[in-house]
Amino acid sequence: MAKIETIKENHLFSKVYAKGKSTAGKNLVVYALKNYKKQGVTLLGITTSKKLGGAVQRSRARRIIREAYRRVLAKRKFSRPQLIVIVARRPLFEKGRKMQELIPELENAFRRLSLFGEE
Repeated sequence: MAKIETIKENHLFSKVYAKGKSTAGKNLVVYALKNYKKQGVTLLGITTSKKLGGAVQRSRARRIIREAYRRVLAKRKFSRPQLIVIVARRPLFEKGRKMQELIPELENAFRRLSLFGEE
């Protein structure tokens, strides 16, 4: 299992929200901004609101998102380092939601944001 570098500082989340490009799907909203600070490293941040469920549901949603992200990156790589923030939406918290359902949605979001480069 590959280690995912994560966004740890609040100012980076704010920067991605303010200056980054975004796209929304049924289960996720994805924000992306080119990473100028730390060359060669893509950082991932995941947001799950308390409004959407308890701690167990939010933790499960984060695990599902992280694994879907790993599977997408196993197939394709980004053309340049990015700051990526993924925000969970209410349908992700429905009972029985599987990680396999998120992979195509995440791939489409990355494609719409042109993160994979030339196709």
